[in-house]
Amino acid sequence: MNYLTRFRPLFLAVPLLLAGCQSTMQRIADCKVGDWAAIGHKDGVSGEPSDYVERKDFCDDHADDKKPAAIGAEAQYIAGWAQGNWDLWSQLGQQDGGKGLQPQYDAHVASDEVRKHKTPLNRPAYDAGWTIGNSDYWKGLGKRSGTDGQPLSTQRDAARANAAGMQLRFDEAAYTDGWQIGNRTFWQDAGYTDARNGTPDSAFRDRAAKARSAGVQVQEEAYRAAWNGEIVNYWRNLGTQDAVSGTDFAARSKEARAKGLKIFESEYRQAWEARLTDYWRQAGADDGYGKPFMLDDRIANAGRNGVFVIAATRELYTAAWDAQNAKYCLPENAFERGRTNSGMAVDVCRVELRNQLKHAYVSGQDYEVAAAKHRQAVDDANEISGRLNDAHRRLDRLLREIRSNLEAKDRVVNDDTRKQDARREQERRDLIDYIRQLERQLDDARRWVERHEQQMQRLRREIY
Repeated sequence: MNYLTRFRPLFLAVPLLLAGCQSTMQRIADCKVGDWAAIGHKDGVSGEPSDYVERKDFCDDHADDKKPAAIGAEAQYIAGWAQGNWDLWSQLGQQDGGKGLQPQYDAHVASDEVRKHKTPLNRPAYDAGWTIGNSDYWKGLGKRSGTDGQPLSTQRDAARANAAGMQLRFDEAAYTDGWQIGNRTFWQDAGYTDARNGTPDSAFRDRAAKARSAGVQVQEEAYRAAWNGEIVNYWRNLGTQDAVSGTDFAARSKEARAKGLKIFESEYRQAWEARLTDYWRQAGADDGYGKPFMLDDRIANAGRNGVFVIAATRELYTAAWDAQNAKYCLPENAFERGRTNSGMAVDVCRVELRNQLKHAYVSGQDYEVAAAKHRQAVDDANEISGRLNDAHRRLDRLLREIRSNLEAKDRVVNDDTRKQDARREQERRDLIDYIRQLERQLDDARRWVERHEQQMQRLRREIY
């Protein structure tokens, strides 16, 4: 019994299908740990026959030192294996029972996995697991019926009849237990939904009357606990919503009293205040990045826009506007906006910064002009370099031909060959002149690349 308790966590993690042999590396790691109960359990749950001798020989072959196995290792292995074999078959049974299937023990016995591993059979373990799974199956069906608000008596009779038609054992106690859980969920959901929608908890009376007439058990405590927990969120949500939609608490409280709904003014006002705090801070941030300070206009139009002015409005807006304005009125920002021609409202920045920002903006525009010239210069240099490489290849090929002809022992010297030599020599001189010309052009192109690079660096550096 102590061993069964020890391996209860392992039982919960048993795979639903046969796991197969463990990898060699894992087996070696297990040997180093030296927990023979765990080693036996792994063999059992993997569907392997009990074989302490083979396992011990394997561990001896892969041990770093030749220490003998601990005293009682064989007994620990056998006990662990027995538990693993039980867990394997029990889990297979629980899986089948949980699907609402009749026992499939014979099918598992005939399976390829069991035959391949020569897994020792264990009908009692399978049956015990199947009973657990079968109970879970009926408990789940009962829970669904209870959650749907169905009466226990009729649903239980229907489930019993269905089980008889399937020739499946009906677990009435599990079904009833699941239904009770589902019924409580049904009333919790009802309480939550009513509170979420602003329905007063007096609606419970009508719900309860309808439930009793349908034969459904009433759980008032579950309903009211859920309603009381959610009604606070209802008022918080209203406060958040009303803060920017023009509805005030006076109208909400009048409406609530007319419905007989509990009022949570403190929670409403906290959410209302928090939403307006976020609103005015965001308004300041939105205006601060490139727009003038427009707080007075926003306050004047607050009612038209459905928002409220709070005591901290000016402080919140101003702090956020200042922070964003400081980010906007940076030379780096003006430079980048100049590069993209996206405009720069320097008038919203401090007077002492405006000239610097204008200079940075123009520098950004000039930088893009220089960057375009730099790209063109790079393209020109690459194009000339390509032509130069081609000319060198042509010259190398021509020199090889000249050398080959001169070195040919059977070469005939006559007017034709002399003319051919003259043509080749002229072509060689022309290619050399052409290469020198390209080299001068490439040097010029590279100087322009460098010149544009320096100009770009200067433009970026001089914005400060």
